[in-house]
Amino acid sequence: MDELERSYAKYIEHQNFTLDNKYSKNIPTNSRCLLVVCVPDFDRKNLFATLKSAEEQLTGFNQIILLCNREDFEITSDFASKNLVCEHLKVITVDSLLQESSSLLDLSCFVIFSGDVLSPFSGCVLSDERIHNASVFYCDTDTITNGKRQFPDFKPDWNPDLQLTNGYIRTGVWFDRLRVLGVTHFSITPFYISTIICSRFLKNEKMNVQHIPQVLVSCNSTTPSFKDAKPQLMSLYSEHNISIIPTELPTLSLRWNLDNEPLVSIVIPTRNSLNLVKACIESILNKTTYRNFEILLIDNGSDDEESIWYFDMLSKHNKVSVFKYDYPFNYSAINNFASTVAQGEVLALVNNDIEVIEPDWLLNMVSHVMRPDIGCVGAKLLFSDGRIQHAGVVMGYGGGAGHAHKYFPREHHGYMNRLVATQNFSAVTAACLLVKKRDFERVGGLNEQDLAVAFNDVDLCLKINALGKRNLFCAEAHLFHHESVSRGYEDTPDKVARFNSELSYLKERWKDVIELDPAYNPNLTLKRENFAVKDFH
Repeated sequence: MDELERSYAKYIEHQNFTLDNKYSKNIPTNSRCLLVVCVPDFDRKNLFATLKSAEEQLTGFNQIILLCNREDFEITSDFASKNLVCEHLKVITVDSLLQESSSLLDLSCFVIFSGDVLSPFSGCVLSDERIHNASVFYCDTDTITNGKRQFPDFKPDWNPDLQLTNGYIRTGVWFDRLRVLGVTHFSITPFYISTIICSRFLKNEKMNVQHIPQVLVSCNSTTPSFKDAKPQLMSLYSEHNISIIPTELPTLSLRWNLDNEPLVSIVIPTRNSLNLVKACIESILNKTTYRNFEILLIDNGSDDEESIWYFDMLSKHNKVSVFKYDYPFNYSAINNFASTVAQGEVLALVNNDIEVIEPDWLLNMVSHVMRPDIGCVGAKLLFSDGRIQHAGVVMGYGGGAGHAHKYFPREHHGYMNRLVATQNFSAVTAACLLVKKRDFERVGGLNEQDLAVAFNDVDLCLKINALGKRNLFCAEAHLFHHESVSRGYEDTPDKVARFNSELSYLKERWKDVIELDPAYNPNLTLKRENFAVKDFH
């Protein structure tokens, strides 16, 4: 048994013990909702397995509805009339759902798919009062193959952009009213639930979306990739000015079409580092397809003659301006200064050890940062050897913050495809970060008093998140980050003391999100940056 199997087996044991302790002496009499089983393609064995798990619930459902397409109505009805597993089955076609009585349509429902197997405690958990105060609630899931449970999907809390690109909420979803399943006119496919949620989000329907970090549903192992939902989503996304970029990935790569091309001020602080700066700036100038940008090179006390000569040459380029900042190194102060001389509507904070890989990096990041509900946008950054350096920041790693999927291979899809799916994170690194200048100014920029070097980007992101905006990892923007080549590592007593002070500030200021990052999951480890299941004893 490998590490993943062992750790997940311990989680299952822990969850069963916890739920049994909670409900064994006080089993709720009713789950207070319907169970809706979606039937994309009729399969007798799959449907039987699902209904058997429904019948074995400690707390039963009010009624079970089999929701199918019209062409499957006859065979599904025949199965329902002859089944020996569940009573009170009702078969409804999706195109006739809204013709049902209001008394039925106004009931809450828990929606799964034929082939899914419910935890015996699902009905108990769904009776919880806090669920019935939401409009949408979803649970964690795993995969079942030949009776064996494996590959848990420990999902983040509500993550709209991950839903749009990866459809991560696809089964095990509670809705406050049955009628919401009939208003989108989608046919029953494996993406029926995920596309309904995408549609409701894009149409700005008010949704209070909550998450139960418990595995209540085991899914059939044949679930297709979300990229196969493209035919169903093309018109919906186009209607909202979103283009689907063709790729071979299991996810959807999306680009919000721009009404105009705002000027981007690319801020690059440096001290000397001729070779790094040259590689950085020349890659931006020569490879970047989005052309409405200016480069602000902030010279923080360079004393190398070759570097000074090169910077002087750069200043003659019509897209480059060089500014001197002759004060002790303070990353926050340097970037705050740069924001005062920047002409752009968008600030791009870029380290001098960044090098462009993907020519559309800036186009893709700008398309997101100009969305009114988006705050900071970060990129996928690679070490010089091609391994992942940054793909979003997870709060709580090492007691402070760390990089998701760090050291993963470049082509890896990541946990739940999260390395290749654009999504929301609590924070992203300022090694390459875009933010609207007005948002940067609204929160007072970077904290130059308490966070001169470390964690100032995390603090910025969390301050902007507090404005009601979502921060975002743009999986389509690929750049090299030759990390800390120019400044070195935190390896002297003074640097260690400063780093510890900044970490303490972060822990105090953002204690709540460090304890429970909504973009992560409490069942995953904070000891390593690899999305492994945490230790349960």
